[in-house]
Amino acid sequence: MTWSEAKSLDQSLLSLDSFFIEPPQIAEILPGGLTNRCWKITSHSGTPYVWRPSSIQLFQFGISRIRENQLLESLRECHFAPTPIHLNDKGLLVEWLEGSVGDVPLSNIELIGTLSKIHSVNIHNKPVPLFAYTAKVDGYWHKLNLELKSKQREQIYNLYRELPDIPQVEPTLCHFDLGNYNIVRTVQGIKVIDWEYAGVSDPRMDLAMTLELSGYNMPKSVAMYCKLRNIEDIDRWLVGVNQWQPRNHMMAMLWYLLGYQLWRDNNYLLQAERLEALLIR
Repeated sequence: MTWSEAKSLDQSLLSLDSFFIEPPQIAEILPGGLTNRCWKITSHSGTPYVWRPSSIQLFQFGISRIRENQLLESLRECHFAPTPIHLNDKGLLVEWLEGSVGDVPLSNIELIGTLSKIHSVNIHNKPVPLFAYTAKVDGYWHKLNLELKSKQREQIYNLYRELPDIPQVEPTLCHFDLGNYNIVRTVQGIKVIDWEYAGVSDPRMDLAMTLELSGYNMPKSVAMYCKLRNIEDIDRWLVGVNQWQPRNHMMAMLWYLLGYQLWRDNNYLLQAERLEALLIR
């Protein structure tokens, strides 16, 4: 659609008028994006960007475009994340990564290799936010209306809200949404988008989430991951991934319930009920 049409649909785009010297050629709503709809904007000169708006919904999920911008700035040297271009109080403009998304599924070694690369980033010289699991799920739970807090859901929440009792490992940068839909095959190699949930945490949590999304064999994938990162104690990682899996399910269940509360889309409720059924087996 034209730039003027796009601005009439999304008021946040008005904040970019001062960034673009001439009005962009075209704008289109990107598919996907359960938390927030993003835009692909092609400038007058033909340069494409992605606009990632801020919203009340983002606040409900604890997402900050300021933190996302800081993280992307710190990942410039890694060359596997988009470059941030412009930040204002209405959202974040980032580089458009030209390539294919989901056309050719990643092989197990490509996926685990990408995750290993993310987990190997030096976090000690970067302003990477911490991901506090218990605080996150508590935040989701307390934002839910009483109508969505059944006794069974409360029991599941209380059962899995604490960190797993497992041997500790060194925390790393985690993406927390590494599915095919967030991986771009470019001519420069595999790159990763949508870092809004990323933070420093137990990498076994991120590994469990990634394997759940991919459907790859868990023991073989964990062994492959450990080999890539020169980790000898595979059992510690297998136990950790197994312990994190139901907690990830519980967190996702609350996420979908909160999404249903915000948008009243029955697809969110169906996903929450599917995860609830998994957790009570």
